[in-house]
Amino acid sequence: MLRRSSYAAARLERPRLIAPHALVGIGALVCALLVVLYPYRELVQYTINATRGDTLTLVYLRNLLRTDVANPELRLALVRQSLARRDYAEARAALAPLLAARLEGPVSTDANWVDWTIFESELLALPPGSPRRNVLDAELPERLRRAVAIKGLTDDNRMSLVERALSYDQAVLALELLSAFSPDGHRVDPRLYRRASAELLGHGAYEGAADLLLRARRVEPDAMQRRSLFLQAIRILQSGNLPAQALDTAERELGELADDTEVRYYLVTLARAANRPDRAAFHARHMLKLSLRDQLRRGLLAQAGIDAAVWRIATGGGPELPFDDRIYTLGFEAFIGNGELADAQRVAASAVRQAPDDMVWRERLATSSEWAGKPDEALQQWLILAQRTGREDAWDAVLRLAPSLLDDEALLAGLRHRIARVPDDARLLTEIIATYERLGRPRDGIGFLQDIERRRPSPVVRTALADLAERAGDIDLALVTLQRMEQDGHDVHRAARIAALLTGRGDFDGAFAAMEAARGVVRDDDRDYWRFYAALARLRQDDERAREALALITRYDDVETFEQADLVELLRDVAPLEAAREAERGWHRFGGRDWLMRALGLYAWQGRMQDVGRLIGALTPAQQAEFQLHVPFLQARAQWHQDAGRMAEAMADFTAALVIEPASSDLRSALLWLLIDGNDTRQLRELLRRHEQAWARDEALHDVLAAAWQALSRPQVALDRYLLPRFAAHRDDFLWMMNVADALEQNQDIDRAWRLRERMWRMERPKIGTLASDDIAQLQRMARVRLARAQQPGDASHALLREVLRMDRAPDGAWLPAARELALSWFIDHGEYDAVRGFLWHQYGRALNRPLWADITAALGQGDVASVGALLERWDERLPRYDRVNSARMVGDLRLAQTAAFDTMDAQRHDDPLHLQLSDAMLDYADRFDLDIAQRELGGIDERQYSTTLELALAPDLRMSVEFGSISRGIGDSTDFSAVPGESPYLLGRLAWAHDDGTTRITLGQRDGFETIHPFAIEREQRIDKRLTATLGIGLNMPATENLGLRVAGMRDEAELRTDWRFSRYDRVGLQLGAYRYQAQNGLDIGRGRLWQAEYVHSIRTELPDLEASVYVAGYRFSPSGIDATDARAVELKNRLFATSALDATALRPEGYNLQGLRLTHNVRLLRDYTKAIRPFGAIGVSNNSEAGMGYDVSLGVAGSLAGTDHFSLAWRQDKGGGGLFSRTTEIALHYRLFF
Repeated sequence: MLRRSSYAAARLERPRLIAPHALVGIGALVCALLVVLYPYRELVQYTINATRGDTLTLVYLRNLLRTDVANPELRLALVRQSLARRDYAEARAALAPLLAARLEGPVSTDANWVDWTIFESELLALPPGSPRRNVLDAELPERLRRAVAIKGLTDDNRMSLVERALSYDQAVLALELLSAFSPDGHRVDPRLYRRASAELLGHGAYEGAADLLLRARRVEPDAMQRRSLFLQAIRILQSGNLPAQALDTAERELGELADDTEVRYYLVTLARAANRPDRAAFHARHMLKLSLRDQLRRGLLAQAGIDAAVWRIATGGGPELPFDDRIYTLGFEAFIGNGELADAQRVAASAVRQAPDDMVWRERLATSSEWAGKPDEALQQWLILAQRTGREDAWDAVLRLAPSLLDDEALLAGLRHRIARVPDDARLLTEIIATYERLGRPRDGIGFLQDIERRRPSPVVRTALADLAERAGDIDLALVTLQRMEQDGHDVHRAARIAALLTGRGDFDGAFAAMEAARGVVRDDDRDYWRFYAALARLRQDDERAREALALITRYDDVETFEQADLVELLRDVAPLEAAREAERGWHRFGGRDWLMRALGLYAWQGRMQDVGRLIGALTPAQQAEFQLHVPFLQARAQWHQDAGRMAEAMADFTAALVIEPASSDLRSALLWLLIDGNDTRQLRELLRRHEQAWARDEALHDVLAAAWQALSRPQVALDRYLLPRFAAHRDDFLWMMNVADALEQNQDIDRAWRLRERMWRMERPKIGTLASDDIAQLQRMARVRLARAQQPGDASHALLREVLRMDRAPDGAWLPAARELALSWFIDHGEYDAVRGFLWHQYGRALNRPLWADITAALGQGDVASVGALLERWDERLPRYDRVNSARMVGDLRLAQTAAFDTMDAQRHDDPLHLQLSDAMLDYADRFDLDIAQRELGGIDERQYSTTLELALAPDLRMSVEFGSISRGIGDSTDFSAVPGESPYLLGRLAWAHDDGTTRITLGQRDGFETIHPFAIEREQRIDKRLTATLGIGLNMPATENLGLRVAGMRDEAELRTDWRFSRYDRVGLQLGAYRYQAQNGLDIGRGRLWQAEYVHSIRTELPDLEASVYVAGYRFSPSGIDATDARAVELKNRLFATSALDATALRPEGYNLQGLRLTHNVRLLRDYTKAIRPFGAIGVSNNSEAGMGYDVSLGVAGSLAGTDHFSLAWRQDKGGGGLFSRTTEIALHYRLFF
């Protein structure tokens, strides 16, 4: 169906309820009512007061401002709404017109305050550290200053600004703001200062807080409050640890309080706290003046009956002082602290006058009087204090002051008090007696002591009583008292006093009896007793007891000359040797030629030449200059020097004597014998060089000249020049011919010497009957021992030797020289070298005349390198010719051995033993050819080495060697290496240059292994002395053996220092320090290492077969370098060595460790040293490695000579856990050396 249009419908009329004009009228009426009833002003006021910051209110306020632009209330309301919304930019923009208008009155105040509020709110809303916050923080001080200056603000608002400043840690600004408080020209309320002060104090601003209180004090009308504010301000400064500033402020602000006693009291304490004793004394002086004024006022009032309470009982039941004790005490202490001792003493004296029963002030007066230089006043006060209180310190002060003030009454009072406590104190009793005597009252003193003795008898009291009675002249009382004491026990000094009293009465026998009775308790150092005893003995002519006493007296350092002379005189007949010794003491004590000659004469009388020489040697240069003008004295002194071993001095004396008597054969002979006996071959050789030709003309000197050449180990010269030419003339001289036999024997012509002795014995045998029986017995004993040594070695000869030594003694018990030499010979023949040394020490001590031949023989026999070196260094040419060569070889000085042998051969043409020694010495410089073969198993790698070495002597002190060899390596059971290159071939050249004090060695070569390297090393071995050797070595590109990787492909640069000190025959200490830089042979840097090792070796046996025990400690530290795995050199190491394992170039880095171990070795030096006999050698040891744990090392071998001029050694060695390679290693090595 089609839709029909509405326009086509008929229009209908609507029904109307009200007419249009009525409707308009009703609307107008409603609008009028709304206008009348709407609360416009209340709504505006509500909007102004609203603080919600909602959008509707904000829009409404903006609309209102459009209709009323100049309304400040609406604008401020709009600002507050924006502030509530935290829209600080909008708030600041809305407020800007109001600030720009420069209004006056409350509106301006509100606008400026709202401006500060906006600033503060934004500041608080921003996070600390933000850029905007930093800007506002910088503006804060200025904004606070502007805010506090806003006109019309209340004091509360301003105080709130001060609090804001304090809360922002702006204490200085707070003070500045507070100082600006003067609104409308009115003064600030003092309470504000107190409030601000409290705030500042809470923030630790002590100075500001105190300053505000002082400001408040200036405006405070009440005097008590002003006083309180003053004290409070000063205490605030004091509590801030500002005592000096507090004192200065208090003195500056004192003002009206200057006459306030309590304030002055406080200022005194403050000055003392500020360490200002001068100001403390100043205020104390004022305080005391004020206190005296108050005392005077109270006293006047008390006299008038107004203030009687001053004199009544106060606290504690004691009377109240008419002065302030607290103030006086503080004033006293202040004066003491400032060193104003006189003022302090006056204060104390005033206090004592006012309170005489106060012992505290008496003590203060006593001490201050002492300090002020008034000891009389101090003693008076101490005495009163001591008598009233009985205090020991007071009595001590009395006893201390009274003696210096000569106040014996006070001293006596103190001493009597003290003796009541310790009645047996002898010192106190002595002082009491002396005091009584000084007072002229000895009888009172005797009575006092007798009273004590009756109540409590004691030796001390009785001794004091006897002393006082003796000095008072009551001898009977003194004797009775002393004898009563002797009944209780003898005393040395008491007996001497009794004897002295009896001697005074002429009773010498009684006096000596008293002294004799006390002898049982006398000590040797009781000098007075023994002197008195000796004097009484001489008076009674009792020489024996006089000698005993004088023997003790002469040991004292204060002996008199007559006492020493008396003793010498008494000893001369009964003990001449003791008399000589006493005469010597007299010479040392008193000097003078008489004493010296007396001592020398007595010693010579007794045959004590050593003592004669000792006396001569003790002469001063002046005394010697006086006596040495006489030849006999020079001879005596020379003999003394010779006996004491001072050969240089003895020779000087003989030379001086020869100057006085140049033609004296005796002096020439004595000089030669001096050099012979002293083993001074150097001077003997020089003397013969200068004088032999002239002295040889004197036949009397031929014997001693022959002895001189024998002493120089040149018996051939002695025989040719002085003995054999005179052989026929002395054919019947038994002693002379025996000397010829000794020369022949020394010249190794044993058969001729024996035949000569046999012939002389046959000639002399018939004369034996004319000898004394003792001489015959001695000769027979010597002959029996000589035959027993040759024919009956062992126990039989030993027993016979003991018999001879037991019987062959001098009258004084000492062995005769022949017996001593016989004993030494027996010990040497039997190899008892320790016994030789012990015998030498026992018989000769450190004397220089001990047999040198025995010393060197024992040292050589024991192989004591240290002692041999010391003897060689000291004596050198003085040693017997064979021993000198052997000693030089033992200490390693081969040049000296050869020189000594060649020099001696010039004079000893037929000396076969010397020829043999020279041959051995030459062997040490022979050319050599060495062959070495070694097979090693090194923890998974097998290694075989072949080498040959040719060593040539280019000069006596220069040797060169060339070593050519190869090393082949193979992988055993190791899984770490893919290949192990060997070294084939290698060539090394060495040069050794021997110096007098050491050796320099240089090594240069080429080794073809992982890469071709050229090692170079230089080493200096320095002999510092015969016992100490130091070696310094530097090497470049040297083989490194710290681990397998370095052994195969590494090298190192090194610097090493080694020292070896042989401090005894059996002991030596070695120390090694090393620094190393490791590289692979292709140049890759591996790192650096440091090594130290110390070793102590003790030789249990030094001769072959030898045995040594050693202990060693070592430490090794490695510092690796950074290795780049991509480095071509590192890659090369990886590919060539570790291609089949996970290891790389870092495997070349050695590990650090600490090592300790013990080792026992036997003949290990034969591994290289020559030995003709076949001998075994070996070593065994245990060790502890910090990385590998416990380990061991063991080696066995054999060494010897096959053809006489060669040497070989075959050795097997195995170790585990040592340095570097921690795994087990095994080595078999063969060494062969041929000398040519």
